[in-house]
Amino acid sequence: MNTLFRAFLAINATSWVVVVYGIKEEWTITLLPSCVFSVILLLAPIFLSWISVWLTRFLSKDSLEDCAELEDANNSFLPTYLAYFFVGLGIEKVQHLIFIYSIILAFTYVAHVRYFNPIFLLFGYRFYNAKTKAGTKIFIISKTIFRNANEVQFSDLRRINDTTYISLSKK
Repeated sequence: MNTLFRAFLAINATSWVVVVYGIKEEWTITLLPSCVFSVILLLAPIFLSWISVWLTRFLSKDSLEDCAELEDANNSFLPTYLAYFFVGLGIEKVQHLIFIYSIILAFTYVAHVRYFNPIFLLFGYRFYNAKTKAGTKIFIISKTIFRNANEVQFSDLRRINDTTYISLSKK
């Protein structure tokens, strides 16, 4: 399940390349106007991200109580995400889209260090880089707002991989 879930997260995090390309190319199906299909394209990553959050309840449980350092990571991913939009706008042919998206998806999945998805921001989640007192660097996705490392305490973390966790509750 964890491998499948990580693949699903990677698809959600990178799907905006396809969405932007589809809107630019005015994709549509059957008799739907392209503007209606564009709205469907926009809503698809939001819905898939909601499913991702729901599926986290099935991941293994973990806790974190000893945090030595904490850094807000919300803004550090904005350049990467803007790049996805520009890539989607710059692609000319659907064959190129398939090739480029496959490369982006593969790198996102293989790196499996972080699964930043800006839709999670709309759901109220925040992103943190943390370092435990044992020296392990981890990435935390949580609705809790932290000001310093001393406040970090989780008993409800779900493990996405060895360095990425999501918290299901808001303190």
